[in-house]
Amino acid sequence: MGVIAHWRTHAVLPAAMLLALSAPLLAEPQESPHESPPTFEAGKLKGIKRAGENYNIRNPVRSDGLYRIYTLRTPYGDFTVPGDQMLRMRINELAALAQLEKISQSEQFSKALLLAGLSPLTYAGKLIADPARTLHDTFAGVGTFLDSVGAGAAHAGKTQDDMAAGLLGISKERRQLAARLGVDPYTDFAPLAAKLTQLSEAAALGGLAVTGAMFTIPGTAGIVVTNLSTANTLGDLRIDELARGYTASQIFELNRQRLAAMGVDPALIESLLTNRRYTPIDLAVLVASLDSMSGVGNRALFVRRAAAANGRAQAYGIRRHAEMVAAAHRGGAFVRFVLLGGLSFNQTRDGAIVGAMPVDALAWTAATSKAAGDAAADLGRVAPGGSVELRITGSATGLARQRLEGLGWRLVEDSKL
Repeated sequence: MGVIAHWRTHAVLPAAMLLALSAPLLAEPQESPHESPPTFEAGKLKGIKRAGENYNIRNPVRSDGLYRIYTLRTPYGDFTVPGDQMLRMRINELAALAQLEKISQSEQFSKALLLAGLSPLTYAGKLIADPARTLHDTFAGVGTFLDSVGAGAAHAGKTQDDMAAGLLGISKERRQLAARLGVDPYTDFAPLAAKLTQLSEAAALGGLAVTGAMFTIPGTAGIVVTNLSTANTLGDLRIDELARGYTASQIFELNRQRLAAMGVDPALIESLLTNRRYTPIDLAVLVASLDSMSGVGNRALFVRRAAAANGRAQAYGIRRHAEMVAAAHRGGAFVRFVLLGGLSFNQTRDGAIVGAMPVDALAWTAATSKAAGDAAADLGRVAPGGSVELRITGSATGLARQRLEGLGWRLVEDSKL
């Protein structure tokens, strides 16, 4: 009996274990409340050119639930680029850089340097290797007696202007050259910034001979202006005019004046204008967009969010968000800015809530689910009974559409920026 009992006990155990292991297979499958962000093939993305003269986009393109994350392979190294909007900016900068490379390697440019008494070797090597150090080594101390001169002195250390470069005309040449190519003179893209510095210093020190050589090289005109374009103006000045003719410090002052006229608190103005995640052009576009929304309440709410940007990609995204909201407002669509779940939305005259946001690829991740849930929770407090329309520049997954519909939100995809 003892042997039989022992056998029976051990015979039942494997059967129980098998039943326990098979139970999940027999039960109804449980739907996950979230999803992993999708990946994409670069060559199939609408409006994106997968390869150009000096770049190609690595496949697959991943995403984070809001933005596509690109890897650009270039002769200058690989660069991670978050979002469709920043990618378009980088592609435009690479097109400009390709033209500048042709200028610096041309026979006409080398002859012009020699005619001006400058060494082509110097302007092809040392400056591009370390342009800022070269400039300061060459002109050390020039700015020490300019502390009281104009806006540049008032904002020393707060803007991207260099006092010595301004004195020697280098900053002006840089602005002219960048504006001609449709790129931000204060770009954070290191290869382009170095080449702009190299050629603008050569033009300033070499005079008209070098400048003329730079602008007679075939192919330096006609690049589509995207980085500087905006439908809004800062006061009565277009953004490309600001980029070409105004120093960073002057743009800084114009931004301050327009924000003050909106009633934004002075401390908040300074917090935004001294946030170096933005270029002066980014700030001008952002402020111009808000300035175009005359009569819309709570614009300071957007300024406060913008001032808190803690990364370059986030800052550029907020700039583009401002442009998108301003475009959506044309004709007087909005009456005020509101916060839902910490995100900036707008309320229409009939009480509806609109979120116009530059989102590439909306997926229902844990993060987006929480953001939408928090926004929905705030809706009853901010706009009781109000409907929500979310406009995004890209597309959403099926699950994201389903979940937003479940919240009672209307989703509009492929919305124009």
